[in-house]
Amino acid sequence: MMTQKFSMEKPKLIKIALCLLIVAIFWAMPAPAPMTTAGIRVIGVFISTVILLSAVDTVWPAMLAVVLLSRTGATTLNGAIGGSLGNWVVYFVLMTFIMTHALNESGFTSRLVAKFMSQKFVNRNPWTFTISLGILGMILGAFIDQVPAAAFMLAFVNRIYQELGYTREDSYPHITNIITLFGVNIGGAMTPISHSLIILGLGVYESATGQSISLFTYLLFGIPTGIVLFILMALIVRLLAKPDFSRFKDFDVNKVLDQQGPMDLREKVTVFVFFLTVLLWIIPGFLKLFIPDAAFVTTLNSYGITFWATLSVVLMGIISIDNKPLIDVRDIVNRHINWGILIFISIGVYFGSVICAEETGVNAFMSAYISPLISHVPTMAVVLIIAYAAVFMTNFASNVSTITVMTGLGVALGMSTGVVNLVAISMVTSFCGSAAYLMPSSFAVIAMLHGNEYSSKNQIYKYGILMMILTPLVVTLIGYSIGTML
Repeated sequence: MMTQKFSMEKPKLIKIALCLLIVAIFWAMPAPAPMTTAGIRVIGVFISTVILLSAVDTVWPAMLAVVLLSRTGATTLNGAIGGSLGNWVVYFVLMTFIMTHALNESGFTSRLVAKFMSQKFVNRNPWTFTISLGILGMILGAFIDQVPAAAFMLAFVNRIYQELGYTREDSYPHITNIITLFGVNIGGAMTPISHSLIILGLGVYESATGQSISLFTYLLFGIPTGIVLFILMALIVRLLAKPDFSRFKDFDVNKVLDQQGPMDLREKVTVFVFFLTVLLWIIPGFLKLFIPDAAFVTTLNSYGITFWATLSVVLMGIISIDNKPLIDVRDIVNRHINWGILIFISIGVYFGSVICAEETGVNAFMSAYISPLISHVPTMAVVLIIAYAAVFMTNFASNVSTITVMTGLGVALGMSTGVVNLVAISMVTSFCGSAAYLMPSSFAVIAMLHGNEYSSKNQIYKYGILMMILTPLVVTLIGYSIGTML
C-alpha cells in the first residue's frame, strides 16, 4: 500500500500563503479615515480573493471570500450568501446557458453559418471571404456564449483549411484564426445576450447603485462600438498581413458547408422561443425611451429579464414534439452547466455592493482623497486610463476578476467624485473586461486559439498587442460618448 503524505506544489502554496498574509495585514492595520475598520478588511479580502481566483483556483476562493466577508463587520454570513449566490445575475446566467445550449442543439447555428457563407458577397475574393469569417464569428458571438461559438467556428475554419490544402506552416490559417476568434470575442462584448461577463458588469453596477442598466441600453452602446472596433481590426490585418491566397483558385465554399434541409418543427419552435425571449428583454428598454410613463411599459419593466429567461427555459422543457420536450432541462443542468463560473460570478457581483456599502466608508475615502487628485483631469483621460487598465488586466488575468475590479472601481469613483458617468463607465469596463486577445490565461476562447493546430503564437501576440492598444481608444471615444447620452 502506497504511503500518503500532505504535499502541494510550492508555487501554489506560496500564492495561498501570500493571500492569507494580505488578509491578516489588512485585518490588523488601522483604517485610514473616513474608511472604517470593516472597509479596510473588505478591501483585504477583495485583493486576496482576486489573486486567488486569477492564479490558484476559480471556485473555492469565492467560497472562502463569503466566509471571510462575514467576519469583516460589513455583512453577515447569510447576507454574504444571499448577496452572492442569491443574486439575480447568477440565476439569469444559468437560464441563458440553458437557452444557448438549446439553440445550438436545434441545428440553427449550423444553418445560420450555411446561409451566411453561401451569400455572393462573401465569395467575391479571398480577403472578402476571410473577413466574412470574422463577421460570422462576431454574429455568433453576439447571440450565444463565446466558448461554444468559438468551438463551432474553429471546427468550421479547420475544414476550410483542409479543403484548401493548407498546413499549420502556412500563413493563411494563422491570420484567419485570429480574425475569426477575435471576431467572436468582439461579438461577445457587444451584447449582454447569453453573455455572463457583460451581465456581471451590469450586476456590479446594480449592486452598487440600486439601479439597473437595461439590455437595450447596453445594445445601443455595445453594437456601434463593436462594429467600429471590428472594422478597424479588419483594416489593420488587411494592411499588415500578407497571407498566401494561391490555393483559393478553385475553392468552392459549398464543399465545407453542411447540407441543410428545411427547418423541422423542433428547430422552428426552439428558435421562436429563443428570439421571442430576446425581444422581450429588449422591448421594455426601447419603449422606455419614447413612452416612459405608459402603464404597460412600467408593467413590462417590472418583470425584468430573469423572468422572461426563466419562462423561456420552462416552456422549452414543457413543449414536446413527438413525445420529446424541446430540451431535457434536467440533463442540461446535471451535465452541461459550468457551475464553477456561476460561483465565480456570484462573488464578483457581491463585491461590487459590499465595497460600496456605506458601512465600509470606501466611497467617502475616495471622495476625500482621490477626488481632489483627478478634479482637474479631463473626464475622457480618466475613462481612457480605466479602459486601458481593464484591457491590460483582462489579457493577463481572469476576465471575471477584471470586470469585478474595474467596474467596482469605476462606479465607486463616479459615486464619490462625480467625475465619470456611472452608466457609461460601467459599460466601458464591462466591454473592455471582455476584450481578451493575448494570453491563454485571459479567456477560454483565447486558450482555444493558442491551442489550435493552425495557430501561430507569434501572430496572436502581434495582433493581440495591437488590439490591446486599439480597443480602449475605441471604447472610450465611441462607447463612452454614446453611453453618456443614454
